[in-house]
Amino acid sequence: MRFGVRSLPTGVVRLSVVAGMVLISSPAFAGFVINPTFTANFNTNFGANAAAAQASWIAAANIFTSAFTDNITVNVTVDATAGTTPFGQSNTFLVTSSWAALQAAVVADAKSNNDFTAIGPGGSIPLTDPTGGTGTWKVTRAEAKALGIIPSDGVTDGTTTFGAGNPFTFSGAIAAGTYDFQGVAAHEISEVLGRLGLGGVGNSYSLVDAFSFSGPGTRVLGNGGGSGLQGSFSINKGTNLLKLYNNQAANGLDYRDWAPGTNDAFNQFSGSSVVNPVSAVDLQELDVIGYDLAAPEPSTLILLGSALVVAGLIRRRDRSRFNRRS
Repeated sequence: MRFGVRSLPTGVVRLSVVAGMVLISSPAFAGFVINPTFTANFNTNFGANAAAAQASWIAAANIFTSAFTDNITVNVTVDATAGTTPFGQSNTFLVTSSWAALQAAVVADAKSNNDFTAIGPGGSIPLTDPTGGTGTWKVTRAEAKALGIIPSDGVTDGTTTFGAGNPFTFSGAIAAGTYDFQGVAAHEISEVLGRLGLGGVGNSYSLVDAFSFSGPGTRVLGNGGGSGLQGSFSINKGTNLLKLYNNQAANGLDYRDWAPGTNDAFNQFSGSSVVNPVSAVDLQELDVIGYDLAAPEPSTLILLGSALVVAGLIRRRDRSRFNRRS
């Protein structure tokens, strides 16, 4: 996924984020490790802020290693450019699977109430292919590890890249006119983990696409097209719409980022000067696409910072650049 900066009205920035490798020290669960490799460009381009930027990225990764218990290692390369483009960007490898094999892996991986709802009667994961056998299903390499489709290994799973010239706050209260780097990093790490909608582009779909509905029984695998339907995240086939997805049909941005609303690391849009937390519904989404939530399941928001002062507007855009592996 790429977030890029272009010429926009005053106060508006479009994000570009790429996936990266980070070494996490002492994760809450030794089984789940996000292993970063910070490039020389990252350190050079962030300069005096390099250590703070590394610590912020690691803190974002620790949110996921603390929340999930999968016995896998996810390897991410973390890079940076000198300017403001991209704001943030993520690249990841994809693994192709038949729906039958993917559905079986999801069923075998089920551990939480969310999982059992999703695979049960009236759940969002059916026995038969939601595309009627016409689509190709893919998961990110990290997600394939979590689902047991491929073994955990030391191969690079993705890259995250940031524009070091952008005004970031790396920890604590978000300074006015700056952006929550930890929230941006969490956004991009989650895409490497599998929160990546393909929406039928190239006739390809990702597992998270199967959780998009506009109402009871009304599945929206892509962007709704001419129907004008906008999908929402649902684990029970649209009976309960948990959070609205970005209107990709209208703005051409990411399929599975959240629509504007409460500040959230997974939103398509974000204000400056605000904290963008990883929320309970964010973790719920990762749970049903292959990751194993630690008990008890979260019921409160996990904040990445403090201050909630709205100023300016960021547009996050993920233009997917994927390296596909069969």
